[in-house]
Amino acid sequence: MALYGLIGYPLSHSLSYKINNAVLNTYGDHYIMFETKPDDLFSAVMGLKALSKGFNVTIPYKKSIILYIDYLSEDAERIGAVNVVKIEQKTATGYNTDYLSIVNLMSGRRIETAMIFGAGGGARAAAYALFKLGCSHFFIYNRTKEKALSFKSKIESWGAVAEVEDESKKADVFVNATPMGMYSSDDALIEFYLKGSYKTVIDLAYDINGTRLSRLARDYVSGLDVLIEQAALSIEIWKGIKVDRSIMRMALHENKS
Repeated sequence: MALYGLIGYPLSHSLSYKINNAVLNTYGDHYIMFETKPDDLFSAVMGLKALSKGFNVTIPYKKSIILYIDYLSEDAERIGAVNVVKIEQKTATGYNTDYLSIVNLMSGRRIETAMIFGAGGGARAAAYALFKLGCSHFFIYNRTKEKALSFKSKIESWGAVAEVEDESKKADVFVNATPMGMYSSDDALIEFYLKGSYKTVIDLAYDINGTRLSRLARDYVSGLDVLIEQAALSIEIWKGIKVDRSIMRMALHENKS
């Protein structure tokens, strides 16, 4: 039996334990939620390094977790964010499957410009995915200007153009990289989105019944699709197996409420 889990705060809305346990339980493994307050992050990571085979990382620790792990994959280092950690002999290596899940889900679309709403670890992963798919011009909106400027510098380090904006723009893709629509009000998000013009929406927030943003979009990649894909990719890193995504999707809808 192996232990895996999720570090974040808050976790009351998370569906990760359902979809991960649908796969891991068949191997006798268990996936547990570790709701971790900021002051407890270091001790939580040290405990998981000693007791687990790996864990996922979610809001608000995808960037700060880097301080407490030993090695980064090349992509995680370029993104500056980690959402999955593999433990081998009490050594932690950080990866980013958020970006790869978006690459997989968005392949085949022509993408040159993107509007990113948010500037955290999820925003960085989404931008890097779009950059890998050919996007060369990014617009960034974030309430905290310092975080937006840091995100701008990160994008420019890849060789793309980035601008910090105060209002919505016309772009090929709109990314909601905030929890708005999941466990916080989405009024500001919807107001911002409606002032722009976009072909495709990537919504990193999710709700089992769909978000308001999902009902406004013409072409839509849902947060649930991203959740399932990144989780499957995480298990593939941890266990070296091929994961059937349909098992995770069935588990999600069996528990629909």
